[in-house]
Amino acid sequence: MSAPGVPLGLWFRELSTEVWSAPDAGGAVDLALPVGSSMLAREVLRHTPPRPLEIEQAIEVVEEAVMPARAQLPEAIQLFCTDPLLHALAAAEPQADDPVWLSMEAVEQLFNRLVARAEGRPAPQDDLPVDAASAARLVIVREILHHWGLNGLYLAISQGVPHTTT
Repeated sequence: MSAPGVPLGLWFRELSTEVWSAPDAGGAVDLALPVGSSMLAREVLRHTPPRPLEIEQAIEVVEEAVMPARAQLPEAIQLFCTDPLLHALAAAEPQADDPVWLSMEAVEQLFNRLVARAEGRPAPQDDLPVDAASAARLVIVREILHHWGLNGLYLAISQGVPHTTT
């Protein structure tokens, strides 16, 4: 698992992906990345499963949003997420270290399975969700972990809305 850091929540919105901290976390963070899972699914990942070119385009869109945002965050961070679609993706990865920890390695395994499905490899036994909304979340999480130098994220149990923007 990751070294301790400022706990930050990851929340998927229509037009943005929010990263936030609790007010008592010390050094409040409230950041909206200009890429949302719904927008990415609607405008880029239009097929089920997405086509290989769509995945490449989604990576480019997400990288443009994720890379510059790292400078606005504390040096040591620990991400958590309550998103049910991300939980469903994690449940499809038997290599996950723990039900509540989704390691970078597990994310890469999920991503590789998505790419294999996009390339048309048959997957009669594969229960990986390959709909656009799930694929968008997977690409966003993968790029965040890569570009922010994180080795995973926690999957919190609460399904409530932990943060709202006014």
